[in-house]
Amino acid sequence: MICLFEDRKVVNFYPLTLTRPIYELRCGVMSLQGKIHTRFSEPLSFHCRDYLTQTLAQRAGKNRVNQWEKMARSDLLLINGRVLLSGDEIPLEGEEELGIQGEDIVYARLRKETMASFSKGSLRDIEVVLIQAMQRVRLRQVEAKLVEFPWDLVDGNREMIRKDFEIKNRRGIEGKVERNVHLINPDLIYIGKGATVEAGVVLDASEGPIYIEEGVRIRPPTIVDGPSYIGRETTIDGAKIRGGCSIGPVCRIAGEIEESIIHGYTNKHHEGFIGHSYIGEWVNLGALTTTSDLKNTYGTVKVCINGKEIDTGKIKVGSFIGDHTKTGIGTLLDTGCVMGVAVNLFGGGRAPKFIPSFSWGGGDELEENRLDKVLEVARIVMERRGIQQTRAQRDLLKKVYQLTLKERKRAKVTRRET
Repeated sequence: MICLFEDRKVVNFYPLTLTRPIYELRCGVMSLQGKIHTRFSEPLSFHCRDYLTQTLAQRAGKNRVNQWEKMARSDLLLINGRVLLSGDEIPLEGEEELGIQGEDIVYARLRKETMASFSKGSLRDIEVVLIQAMQRVRLRQVEAKLVEFPWDLVDGNREMIRKDFEIKNRRGIEGKVERNVHLINPDLIYIGKGATVEAGVVLDASEGPIYIEEGVRIRPPTIVDGPSYIGRETTIDGAKIRGGCSIGPVCRIAGEIEESIIHGYTNKHHEGFIGHSYIGEWVNLGALTTTSDLKNTYGTVKVCINGKEIDTGKIKVGSFIGDHTKTGIGTLLDTGCVMGVAVNLFGGGRAPKFIPSFSWGGGDELEENRLDKVLEVARIVMERRGIQQTRAQRDLLKKVYQLTLKERKRAKVTRRET
């Protein structure tokens, strides 16, 4: 049994991991869990925070999420969900051992006799179990890439697209490419079934592969530079997609995007620049919304992560935007801007560098975005994409609302009158 687990550093990826497990984040053509599944070619089980159980079960299956009793009686390979797997760093077979890297546990291979020695209750805190296991089995130093912060995913995206393209091993045109489409280095271009590339589009794979999923529509005058990935049923509408971009499923994209990840079901259907950013699901970026990803001083960018300001040590860092967040026209996002879940920001101009989840307003005057309104708008937006909002999805937003009360209080976000 192979089980992905979350460790304490999941908070470093807020707000992106407020609404999903760490291993569902994207990098390259696949999510982190997708890379692990491809490597081992067998079903995965999942450990996640309790409040994510129901929504993850809807996607992965109930019998694969937080199955403590099954884990307690199985030979188990536990893999840290922050692993950015690109090869054979984690062996499937072998003796009981813990693979470690510094203070982090990369994986643990444990026999069912060892698992049975832990109480079923203790399995809910996987890290406690793993610390106990360190006293019982051998330790092995391993070389593996563990992402620490969301900008690690953005920085690694260009190279992971290249590696995933080779792993997927798909090339050629299965969809429709109209006359007067310009393909540069077509040997590194894949266009899936049902995809349409219209006349006047340029796909330039001279600097890396371009992977286009099923049902994608690319309209002129679009330029896509490789390495890039475009997920299923996404529409690219007169955009400049620079190298290092991964765009998930069912998005509407225009304007200019550079070295960024858009998780899925997100609209950026107007002009504006997004650079070195990670954008969540069900986000709507109003016309001319623009991120800064480079300071005028060329100094390193600081980002507010879980209430602390972290110096990234990097000179190019854009924005990190949680699910169900919306910006009005003309919104300007500073270098290293963090916008939480279910933010409604409007009024144009320069936004605060940190905007707590469930905030509503413009400039420095933020009120609380009412939970009932958030749930109703989320329902409407999801139905527009043919998805029926479930009770578990509503409950997840309610839980995130409660989890983020303190951050709104610290930021002095006022309560809105009904």
